[in-house]
Amino acid sequence: MIIYANGKYIPQKKLTFDISDRGLLLGDGIFDTMLYQEKLIYYNDHYKRLKSTAKLLSFNFNLTNEQLKKIINNLIIKNNFQNKKIAIRTNITRGISKRGLDFEKSHKVGIYIKLNLIPKSLFMKPIKLGLASIRRNSTSPISQNKTLNYLDNVIEKNRAAKNGCEDAIFLNINEKVSCTTTSNIFYVQKNKIYTPPLKDGVLNGVMREQFLKKKIATTQTTALNNLLKSEHIFLTNSIFGIRPVKSIFGYRKTFEDNKKFYTNLIDILENKKII
Repeated sequence: MIIYANGKYIPQKKLTFDISDRGLLLGDGIFDTMLYQEKLIYYNDHYKRLKSTAKLLSFNFNLTNEQLKKIINNLIIKNNFQNKKIAIRTNITRGISKRGLDFEKSHKVGIYIKLNLIPKSLFMKPIKLGLASIRRNSTSPISQNKTLNYLDNVIEKNRAAKNGCEDAIFLNINEKVSCTTTSNIFYVQKNKIYTPPLKDGVLNGVMREQFLKKKIATTQTTALNNLLKSEHIFLTNSIFGIRPVKSIFGYRKTFEDNKKFYTNLIDILENKKII
């Protein structure tokens, strides 16, 4: 596997990583994961979010839209993955710095990009959810941005697995529904589609943004009890697209599995049908 690391394309096994990198020492980094399937899917939206997060958290990330796209496309070609379905993971660390929390404003970021083959599609595969014990801190920028501080997600996804679940719902510190460990959550009530607002500690996923921009869904704060009354619940993220929720462990065994609803939803998302 060829990876991109700080301006060079090198075999992954030859990558050296400085132990003083703040991404390793402090989790001081941001990331993005996008899908490639014959082309980069929603690339401009991924770049816009990455650039926005870098600016918000004061990272000196200066690659332009076209420069990053060229690097990624070159990496795909060097790995001969043009005809593959792949996940593209871009990591940006604060880079090397002196000991402590302070950093120089002129710091040089570390940029690392890796490709991963997607062995099987999870698109539209029903999913069973658990409920996370950890509460999402809606006052923290970490909750609304993709950073390398992902330990809450790791802990709760693995905890959910012990109950036979594939993901877990985060509630925020006000006991309102936020998102899951891997995805944004949507729910349907009286034929209207809702998703929690960013202020509730939600990470603004690129797929989520598509639903809002195309006016397929609107935002609404909701409690777990209200969520459980939904006709449908589904998850979205950039890699698997859409997954219907079939049950929530310990709360509700089954949700309606209406294939026509999801077929219509996909047609609207792909501009094959007008709302």
